[in-house]
Amino acid sequence: MLHKILSSFTCFALSCLLVVVTGKNSYAQEKHQAKTNVDTVALDLSIKSAAYITNPDTAIQQLKQLGQKSIDAGYFLGAARAFRAAGGRYFDLGNYEDALVYYKKSLPFAEKTGLKDQAARCHNCFALVYATQGNYTEASEECFKALDILKTIDTSDYETGISIYTNLAYLYECLGQAGKRIYYLTQAEILIRKWNTSPDMMIRSLAPILAGKANYFSDNQMSDSAIKYYKEVLNVIKGLGADKESVRLYHEANALVNLGEIYGRNCDWEKSVSYSNKAIAIARGKYPDVVECAYYNLGQAFRYFKKYREAEDIFLQALKMSNALQHKALLTAGYGYLADVYRDTRQYEKALDYTDSMIALKDTLVTAEKIKNIRQEDAKYHIAEKDGQIARNELLIARQKDKIARKNLWIGLISASVLLLMALSGALYRNSKLKQAGIIRSLKQENKISILKGVVQGEENERIRLARELHDGIGGMLSATKMRFMALRHDNEDLVRSPRYLEAMGLLDIMGDEIRKTSHNLMPEVLLKQNLTEALRTYCNNIQAGTGLQINFQSFGDFSNLSNDFKLNIYRIVQELLKNIQQHANATYAVVQLMILEAYLTVSVEDNGKGFNTDETKDGIGLHNLKTRVLSLDGHYTLKSEQGKGTTVYIELGIPIAGKPMDT
Repeated sequence: MLHKILSSFTCFALSCLLVVVTGKNSYAQEKHQAKTNVDTVALDLSIKSAAYITNPDTAIQQLKQLGQKSIDAGYFLGAARAFRAAGGRYFDLGNYEDALVYYKKSLPFAEKTGLKDQAARCHNCFALVYATQGNYTEASEECFKALDILKTIDTSDYETGISIYTNLAYLYECLGQAGKRIYYLTQAEILIRKWNTSPDMMIRSLAPILAGKANYFSDNQMSDSAIKYYKEVLNVIKGLGADKESVRLYHEANALVNLGEIYGRNCDWEKSVSYSNKAIAIARGKYPDVVECAYYNLGQAFRYFKKYREAEDIFLQALKMSNALQHKALLTAGYGYLADVYRDTRQYEKALDYTDSMIALKDTLVTAEKIKNIRQEDAKYHIAEKDGQIARNELLIARQKDKIARKNLWIGLISASVLLLMALSGALYRNSKLKQAGIIRSLKQENKISILKGVVQGEENERIRLARELHDGIGGMLSATKMRFMALRHDNEDLVRSPRYLEAMGLLDIMGDEIRKTSHNLMPEVLLKQNLTEALRTYCNNIQAGTGLQINFQSFGDFSNLSNDFKLNIYRIVQELLKNIQQHANATYAVVQLMILEAYLTVSVEDNGKGFNTDETKDGIGLHNLKTRVLSLDGHYTLKSEQGKGTTVYIELGIPIAGKPMDT
């Protein structure tokens, strides 16, 4: 419950942090600055400093003044930044109406600058406010506006892309589409790790993404993963400079109170109390939502320890805050918690009163939830409608033609009948020909796929044969040799002190390890002992330990029902991609992501290596083998790479139907 209340704030953190542009100015920005007679650098620094003032009221006042000062000086970029930052601080306070007012006040100045990223950021902020208020249709439209603008901007503008992906994740969280939520969070994380920015900005950008993933796992009752990500947030924000204390405190308070809730949910009350108290110490006077939720955590802990007086007092304080903040979901839960305390202490009349209050409020929430569901369905329709704009236009054209046809129907009835008969005859003829051609194409495609499957299976059989020869043949001979050496040691105890003997034994051990490793790579028995994701995580860890290449392995979805043949193919695909990165990319970081969405499995592998020009470089043996394997699975393969910007490979495969294993 808690992370649901706070998710909008966690998700917004990144957008709020990106209201002030850092780093080098673009050519357009430098050109814009040249038109003004003020020290724009000093104004930018003042806006940036004001945006991070701990006290929100002071920050808002200063930002408004700086916005007006920028207008007076004709520095529209400064006005756009200042008003957008003021909107962000209003959002922090839960004052969404004023937040929207200042975001909208920022847009005209953003457009006057001629810098498209500034306008995209404004639409992005509109989207977040609308989504937080439950206006999902408006939120989706603003997100798409921002994305449309982003397509026309240099792809190196990571700031805007990261922020839009973050808001899309939040939007799909509101719409209950968990797969898309975690997908967009992951896309944002990938951009952040590719972003060549300051350590401070990297941390401030990464923290809310990690928090968003923690919320996702907490929503799905995956406590261990949620705790891991919240603690990663706490670890990451330690690297922030002293001038970013307000940002650090914000993320720290949110992570701590969520950890308190999760430990309470798992009945680890001592840790729940510890984390909740730490959150209160940070959030008091700054983040009322955090204090409110921490009070509920503490109240439940006091009840568990049978400290009923303390539980009653703190629940009453929490209820007062929930009333003030209009958090009806927490208010309903709070009535129930307090009723439990009065029931435990045999104050049955009070227990009944709070139970009645809980039921009455819950009834209103059920009605509100129905309305929300209707709005969500409406939003889903509008999002689908946005994606299908071209199809809709074609439909309108078809309808217009239909109207004209009906209007002229009586005039040309006889002619139309004759033409219809002729058209039907022609259509039947063409259909017959097309059907024959389609059957031929289908047979050719099936034959091509069958041949490719045969090639891939032949390669697998050869790998298995080589693996067995290595393991059973050479490996067995090596073991026998080692045993003979050990027998010699028993016959001659002086050999134990011989450096050459010890060196020879060491070499035999190394050879044995290499043979086992090569054998396992050729025939991954780990797939038989572990599931696909565990096997790939083990493989990635082995590469990381042996080469120093940092690999971030991620998986989303249930992989347990995949056939062994299909799992082996996925394992080989990832193995080939990582081998290419090791041999050619000169990369230090890679992301491997597996995701199951409905009837499809996607594989995405991205690195920060040197990249290459796809138009000039011919496919090597590795890429050829990869394409052959993907085509044999009737899948789709996309490769994107640029000099100095790394490489991304995206593969989409249909999942074989259960009970129908892939042909081999």
